Amino acid sequence: MRIRKMTFVFCLLAVLPMLMPAPAAALPLIDMEAAVGGWGASASGGVKYDGVTEGTNLDLEDDFNYDDETALTGRLKIDMPLVIPNLYLMATPLDYEEKATRSQTFRFGEEQYDANVEYNSRLTLDTYDIGLFYNVPLLETVTLGRLGMEAGLNARIIDAEALVEQKATGYYEKKSETLPLPMLYVGLGLYPVDRFGLEAEARGISYSDYELVSLIGRLKVNVFGPLFVSGGYRYDAYDIEEDDLVLDVDFSGPFLETGLKF
Repeated sequence: MRIRKMTFVFCLLAVLPMLMPAPAAALPLIDMEAAVGGWGASASGGVKYDGVTEGTNLDLEDDFNYDDETALTGRLKIDMPLVIPNLYLMATPLDYEEKATRSQTFRFGEEQYDANVEYNSRLTLDTYDIGLFYNVPLLETVTLGRLGMEAGLNARIIDAEALVEQKATGYYEKKSETLPLPMLYVGLGLYPVDRFGLEAEARGISYSDYELVSLIGRLKVNVFGPLFVSGGYRYDAYDIEEDDLVLDVDFSGPFLETGLKF
């Protein structure tokens, strides 16, 4: 996992100790939540890159041998006062790399790769979310803080790179794309008792050559003071076609995280 892809996550790590000594009175009417964790993401679907002729649809499991990978994740959520929109930042770097062979020739970009010859592939899909949202008015008040709902807009910046190299033949092709895409965001929170909470987040958009869905379910437990731990399940699906690169992939699996909430 490349260092430059982790800059956002390390910034969130740095935020945690800075928050701990701050008294609540120093941040009136502002609530903050910062967390870091790991996501066991299982990959499925396919990738295709057209060159002079149509590329081959390559399956992430069968053709690339991709298995589960643990991704370091980070998020920072700030609830602002009055009419100022709340802020939600999240970073999720994903990086898969494996060796494989294929019984048939295949094309990726300008190259046609030989059958039964080992090749190396790498797929990097790093996402950075910037969300602006509002809480549904009075819902927390009428439910005595047990139920909350929020909705808004989310910009997901996707930094994607697909690489295939066959060293024995000298064939090599790499394609990179950076896409900022708008999404809708909805979040729900249920807190039946003070120390436990159930949360759900949904982000998605479908238009033109882009279809994205991101779903997160989380069980949160307050340990003591501002410290909490949480775990749950995350599912991200992408159906994207950009400049001859086609990604029809999804990533899913459990996650664990720890953080601070003020």
